[in-house]
Amino acid sequence: MRKIILAFIDFFYPPFKSFISAHNFRYLATGGSTLLLGILSYYFAYFFIFNTSEVNFGIIVLQRETASLLVDYAVAIPTSFLLNKYVIFTHSELKGSVQLFRFLNLQFINILANYVLLKFLLELLRDYPTLAMLSRIAVSVLMALFSYLYQHYFTFSVKKLGRSDKN
Repeated sequence: MRKIILAFIDFFYPPFKSFISAHNFRYLATGGSTLLLGILSYYFAYFFIFNTSEVNFGIIVLQRETASLLVDYAVAIPTSFLLNKYVIFTHSELKGSVQLFRFLNLQFINILANYVLLKFLLELLRDYPTLAMLSRIAVSVLMALFSYLYQHYFTFSVKKLGRSDKN
């Protein structure tokens, strides 16, 4: 499956070869796909699943945008971890459990930041539904940049080859 995904991504790589490494292009492609999947999940949840301003889950009542964000993450988090672990950052020497813990830590940070930023923008743009939806995209792009740095240097870190561990 990894080979099929990479072959598909690499098919689109040649025009970008002089601007970005293959690894970073692959990360952007899988991250962009996961981001799009999350945005579509959020969109469908917001406009088709949750039809009221408040959603009652029995034990908790959430606002529509918060419930939609939960659907977004329920779809995007597992997809993102699997793509990053088995397609993009395959050379990491860290145990899978450590990677998962670190990845979930990142997702917790993302959820908090997404919630705060999205809540702020939605409150600010409540009377403009199109701008409110665009704010979801803007927040997602910002968080994607942060996520790349976090995953590259921490979650799926790889020991540098040829580097000595001198004190």
